[in-house]
Amino acid sequence: MDELVMFLRARLDEDEQEALAASPGPWKANAEQDEVLAVDDIEVATGFALSGEQLRATVRHIVRHDPPRALREVASKRRIIDREVERAREGWRRRLEEHRMTFDEWAGHFRWETLDLLAAAYADHPEYQEQWRPPA
Repeated sequence: MDELVMFLRARLDEDEQEALAASPGPWKANAEQDEVLAVDDIEVATGFALSGEQLRATVRHIVRHDPPRALREVASKRRIIDREVERAREGWRRRLEEHRMTFDEWAGHFRWETLDLLAAAYADHPEYQEQWRPPA
């Protein structure tokens, strides 16, 4: 299987594990918007060392990206990957006779434009490869 696909699946597995290990959501901000609260009103995070609006914006950002949303994003991205792989396999099947390659050989030459875009979110990961960087 293509390295890019394996890289993305591994990152999504990590994202899922982190979301499942976190305090369950949905999360919400307290009235002052300086704390993130779990469903049982237990404090998940406190915004501190920031100026007023920056603190509130940070808390709102954390709330917006709570574990349920992270899990929905993982599920959606997995479906995108699966669809792209299936589309590539269909293209390979149509060209099998003229290329005479295995799918993995053909996929190594196939440009995964959509998957390159998904992988760009992980560009700071040590296993990210510059060849995956989408064109500007």
